[in-house]
Amino acid sequence: MRPRKQHPETPHWTMGSRQLHPWVVSPVQALEIQRLLQHKVKLVPLTRPIAHVAGVDVSYSKRTETLWGGAVVFTYPGMVKVEERWARGRSSFPYIPGLLSFRELPVLLSAVKKIRTPPDVILCDGQGIAHPRGLGIASHLGVVLDRPTIGCAKSRLVGSFGAVGEEKGSYASLEYGNF
Repeated sequence: MRPRKQHPETPHWTMGSRQLHPWVVSPVQALEIQRLLQHKVKLVPLTRPIAHVAGVDVSYSKRTETLWGGAVVFTYPGMVKVEERWARGRSSFPYIPGLLSFRELPVLLSAVKKIRTPPDVILCDGQGIAHPRGLGIASHLGVVLDRPTIGCAKSRLVGSFGAVGEEKGSYASLEYGNF
């Protein structure tokens, strides 16, 4: 018996996407939403092996308010690309450090909802819990999708760390608050 063919835009997995709040809000409302949602972040170890990992990011048009959200799913540990999905949207929130999720998550969610392969973990270009209110874009995405996420940011918003060694696998712990 052959599986039913699905429309390429229709996911066949449940991601648990929840409408927890409106996306068109003021910066003051966004701060309050972050304070309310930060308690929904779960810091727990994964209980099953990872078979698929997704990477997500948003790109901007320099001349317009157009945003492109992208999601790419790979096998793990083989890192073979399984699928790639994109969504285009418009910015409805200004760029404000610490409130990036209100600008980028709507288009990112549009891209993620197109994924057909359920990722066990999602890597997000941006902060997770290393954020002034513990709810960077990666954590916010995880709360909305009810999925494990990891923030991989290019810059540090909070905390301090020591020098990182040059050997492969070296790291330095980020120290901030209770983590």
